[in-house]
Amino acid sequence: MNCPNCGVYNPEERTVCWRCDRELPKPEPPKKRGNRAEMMRRTWIILAVAVILWLLMTWLFRYVLTAPPGTAIP
Repeated sequence: MNCPNCGVYNPEERTVCWRCDRELPKPEPPKKRGNRAEMMRRTWIILAVAVILWLLMTWLFRYVLTAPPGTAIP
């Protein structure tokens, strides 16, 4: 990491710059990735909702929107 004050490189484990003796900013911890099981559950939920919407739209188009007026819907 480079010192924000003087620009000199300092190893990551240092807390104070070796050249200007100023405190170095703490390194940001790596971002956690989502839990794999949680991601799979979300994927299955999205897939299930998409299939239900597709089936509903298919039924709606086939039986409701194409039926002649006055026809009973099965």
